[in-house]
Amino acid sequence: MENQALLTLRPLRLGELLDRAIRLYRANFLTFIGIIAVVYVPLMVLQTAASALLTSSMLNGLSTPEEIFSNTGYWAGIGSTLILALVQFVLVQGIATGALTRAVADNYLGKKTSILEAYRGIGESWLTLVGALLFLGILLFVLFIWWLVPCVGWFTGLGMMVFLMAAINPLVPPAVVLEKQGAIDAVKRAWSLARRRFWPVIGYIFVLYLFSMIVVNGPAAIANVLLAQVFQSFEDPTMQLVLTSIIQGLISLVFILIYYPLQMTAFTLIYFDLRVRTEGFDLALLTMEASGSTELTETMGAPVPQTNERLITGPDLGNFAILTLAGAGIYIFLISFVMGSAYFFTSLLR
Repeated sequence: MENQALLTLRPLRLGELLDRAIRLYRANFLTFIGIIAVVYVPLMVLQTAASALLTSSMLNGLSTPEEIFSNTGYWAGIGSTLILALVQFVLVQGIATGALTRAVADNYLGKKTSILEAYRGIGESWLTLVGALLFLGILLFVLFIWWLVPCVGWFTGLGMMVFLMAAINPLVPPAVVLEKQGAIDAVKRAWSLARRRFWPVIGYIFVLYLFSMIVVNGPAAIANVLLAQVFQSFEDPTMQLVLTSIIQGLISLVFILIYYPLQMTAFTLIYFDLRVRTEGFDLALLTMEASGSTELTETMGAPVPQTNERLITGPDLGNFAILTLAGAGIYIFLISFVMGSAYFFTSLLR
């Protein structure tokens, strides 16, 4: 273990967290991308082929719903798309994400980890991680029902769902892989960590979301516009859509491979920052080093401090209400901006 890694493990500001995440990502660029690429690239190739098959079957001389639904290629495309989506959930969200979390944590704490070692290091945690993600899906459905409850649900439901998917979901893999928590306990653990610094965590995630819009969605949108210009001269609409689907899939593959490891690096570092700020995790690691121990897994998986806090408190509901109102305000602003821009440009063309 490198002493420098432990000595610099301290509470970090937002800028420091992002800077350290980018530095760690750059230092392990090929390893982090390779962990995801091992499972994601073959799946994306198969998904692109399934999408092309589905598009071709729907447009290949089929004009009525009866003709489309009776076409074998259509159902083959639908079936393969659903199966590949399930396989991707297990392999990418479960196994690959768990291995990437392991690699980020080890490298951050000074232990160089290869692609193979990262996959070996998760053991059977990937199965627990898949279970935890399914449990999150159930909670999301429950919160959607809660959102429909008049008054209190209207003001807090949307904020709860945003916090669940944006803050709790990314902290579940470290809780499962590093602390060896069970599926339900991992969700509770992620909730316990994130609620301690509600608004700093939300701010950090918002910055990452904006960054993803620039890195992933921006180039993808530009590519879609260019593709429309390039392929508009094609006389065969089926070939045009199939080629567009294939190229869009390849473009998404490239940018996701570049961004997703950085995103998981950033979330793993905020997990450590939360533990450092609220549990003295940096002191625990320094004590471990002073005693001559080099087993990181034992320290990271040590029992966490137990609290008797209620699952949801009044301040939590207040935070959710503010988050709901803020989200609604941003949505209205964006809609107004888009509609105003469209009206402005339309008026110029008149």
